[in-house]
Amino acid sequence: MDNVYDNIAFNDSAVPQSFSGSSAVDGSSVDTQGFNSAVIKASGAAASGSPSAATLAVKLQESSDNSTWSDALDTTGTVIGFTLTVTSAAASNLARIEALGTTRKRYLRAVITPAFTGGTSPAALGLAEIVLGNAFSLPANTTPSNT
Repeated sequence: MDNVYDNIAFNDSAVPQSFSGSSAVDGSSVDTQGFNSAVIKASGAAASGSPSAATLAVKLQESSDNSTWSDALDTTGTVIGFTLTVTSAAASNLARIEALGTTRKRYLRAVITPAFTGGTSPAALGLAEIVLGNAFSLPANTTPSNT
């Protein structure tokens, strides 16, 4: 019987940070070798600075060489990602990532682009992680725990 912690790996791509302005922030790369499925999950806290609108647009990018990046597309040709509305409340979402080890490129990363309307120096805390699943060799995590 497999345990949930035996065939997954959690990877922070965009570590928790404050997003302001409108420039995209590239997350760290995640090596998907040894896994065949994943999800990208992102969360954002309610914006500070009283903006009338605040969002964190999250998308997935992929690379075969860990240096040249392109947007990762789903089977319909749509960029994998979503937008978190964080104007007055926290938000989170996730998207499935299929075809690791086949048609998907080896390295993945999250890209987060903030957008704010109005307010005084608006900002929002956010993060994104890529959770790899269905490891080819079990267990993926080998550190035992008594908890």
